[in-house]
Amino acid sequence: MSRPDDPILDEASLPTDTDLFRVGNFATVIIGTDRFKDAVEQGGWTGISFRELPVRS
Repeated sequence: MSRPDDPILDEASLPTDTDLFRVGNFATVIIGTDRFKDAVEQGGWTGISFRELPVRS
């Protein structure tokens, strides 16, 4: 199974108690919340890039 180029997250399946998680069998896809992104940016970490993914209700 190949990873979709433009994944869409299903809001009902997203965890509400964690800020960083993997999606299914795609070991290279790591999803983080806005809160995680803010913490990384405030901490001054480098070498990490972010992109916003669409969420369907």
